[in-house]
Amino acid sequence: MISPGKARLEGRASINPMPSLHDPVRFLTGVGPEMARRLAKLEIRTIRDLLFHVPRAYRDRRLVTPIAFLKPGTEATVLGMLKTVRVERRFRGRRDVSARVWDETGDLRLVWFNQPFVEKALAVGESYYFSGPVEPFHDLEMHNPEFEPAQEGEDSRFPRVTPVYGLTQGVAQRWLRARIEDAVKSLPGILDPVPEPWRREHDLPSLREAMEQVHFPETPEAAEPARRRLALEELLRVQISLLYARARHRARRAARSLSPGAPASERFRAGLPFTLTRSQGEALEQIGRDLDHLEPMRRLLLGDVGSGKTVIALWAAVRAAGAGTQTAILAPTTILAEQHAATADRLFGGTGIPYALLTAATTAKERAHILRQLADGTIPLVIGTHALLEKDLAFHALGLVVVDEQHRFGVRQRVSLASKSGIEDAHLLVLTATPIPRSLAMALYGDLDLSILSERPPGRAPVTTELLRAGSVESLARVLLAEVEQGGSAFVVYPVVEESEETDLKSAVAMARELSRVPALHAAGVALVHGRLKVEERRQAIDRFRSGEARILVATTVVEVGLDIPDATLIVIEHPERFGLAQLHQLRGRVGRADRAGRCVLLVRRETSEAARKRLDIFKRVENGQELAEEDLKIRGPGELLGTSQHGFPEFRAVNPVADLDLIEGARTLAQDLLQREEMKGGEAKLKSWIEAHFAGADLYLQSG
Repeated sequence: MISPGKARLEGRASINPMPSLHDPVRFLTGVGPEMARRLAKLEIRTIRDLLFHVPRAYRDRRLVTPIAFLKPGTEATVLGMLKTVRVERRFRGRRDVSARVWDETGDLRLVWFNQPFVEKALAVGESYYFSGPVEPFHDLEMHNPEFEPAQEGEDSRFPRVTPVYGLTQGVAQRWLRARIEDAVKSLPGILDPVPEPWRREHDLPSLREAMEQVHFPETPEAAEPARRRLALEELLRVQISLLYARARHRARRAARSLSPGAPASERFRAGLPFTLTRSQGEALEQIGRDLDHLEPMRRLLLGDVGSGKTVIALWAAVRAAGAGTQTAILAPTTILAEQHAATADRLFGGTGIPYALLTAATTAKERAHILRQLADGTIPLVIGTHALLEKDLAFHALGLVVVDEQHRFGVRQRVSLASKSGIEDAHLLVLTATPIPRSLAMALYGDLDLSILSERPPGRAPVTTELLRAGSVESLARVLLAEVEQGGSAFVVYPVVEESEETDLKSAVAMARELSRVPALHAAGVALVHGRLKVEERRQAIDRFRSGEARILVATTVVEVGLDIPDATLIVIEHPERFGLAQLHQLRGRVGRADRAGRCVLLVRRETSEAARKRLDIFKRVENGQELAEEDLKIRGPGELLGTSQHGFPEFRAVNPVADLDLIEGARTLAQDLLQREEMKGGEAKLKSWIEAHFAGADLYLQSG
């Protein structure tokens, strides 16, 4: 329902009482400024956001359980008469409400913790539906149950299938449910962009029906087709904008063909001190064809840890240099940028191609010198971090942009760098070692062609994974010392830099200090690296580890990507339950990078939950990054897997990339058909108008393409 005074909010005319999906949630009754701020923490800002806040579960309240048949540890609904209700004062001023409800089979105690207002909402002698968790306290109790008078009528919400939502502090299930119900009742006519025959073929409801049924289904099973229809809408939103941007980009922009650089890149390949894998060769062919065209390349190179993506990027950079253009390699961290520079230094020996490294650690004098050389074309390759995105950096002839670990940058950031090429556009190659299931890659990188590196280069040793019981510093020291005595070096990784009163996690700083106190390890050398160190201090610590002066490197996840230490043979990870499977896999990839076998040891505590142990067992069993990514996706979902909400990617609310593979594939084809159909109706102007009418706000790629 619409709040009377809110029709004028943000310039809205009072003559239009019906909300649109894109109106702020404050248009709904009961949503004031404070509640709007709380909803924003759930990424709910518009009515559309609210309706796409898909329930995480459903309670089937149609099943009313007699009190005598209740079981502890279950969710249940009972129907009974209220016998007593009172407020009970507790320690530190807390006030709980205690009540007893009766039916023909027995009575049950109900407790609402620190919710004294509940007492006034209940009347002794009246019958109610109560629904909540049944707990084994003082026989059985129901804690914080939701309730409603047992009266027939249109407004009665019990008994029915009830949605359960993800919440934030200050937002209650019942309040959020009421707001969503208001929004559903107030829905205007919604134009559905998906043709009815397509929906019928895939057994999906209309968009309006889906918005109603996903929140208030007649049965829990009836919610699934509705969820899938909303998932399709999210996928279409992304694919429409990706495909539109890509088509517009390729139609309006031209790149320079890098075919004149082919002889140089082939000489570089022939001079490599190793043989490329089959999939590396296939990727080179695909990239080479793209670089020969006048259309700007837009390609994603997806490869597991240690699969050899950097050498392919450098091969492309040599091709660009041979064609008289420049390459920029953008990395998310200084460590990764320095690693790329070290690889270039090692492999560029016979090419005569100079390169520069530009990071936050670069001095002002060095930076000014590099900027002059980039502007006049003296330097054909620059490797750097966000420093490459500075406005005063200009290229003489930028032909190729390589972005490593794309998900750590916003979409517009990669485009802003490519736009530094001037009149002609730069070719773009995106690298990622973060294991991404093919289905998710299709959804997130729909504007990019895909190349996959499926093999590890020859000479890379296997890595075994084992779980050990976490113990004392002495027990950890014994594990490390055994590795050192066999000639190896070891990483020890912690989730936090320093200890805090708010957590019992071990920290990198404290453990580096403790391990250094063990005489044998002190003699072997213990170095410390974390994100709070100054760049030069971090570099010195890594150099000590690389040279063998320090055989133990204690670190946070700053070493997750970009650190190539061939002599490292062991990685010990404390508190592994704090990391996702994909992140653990990246860390495991720090060892076994030469011909010596590697070990990954996870230190697991006695109190580690069963769910966490299950995840760690999967990690121990599965070595392939793609398979592991599929498992991680099932457990954690796409947003948490990639951290996408902070980096410019679409945040899926309804999509389940594991269950919706058919929709992910179908959405791309459907988007192509819809765009073609609408363009045929009236050209570019009508097409953009259609996109704005059906997918308003889907401008992430429209504005950056």
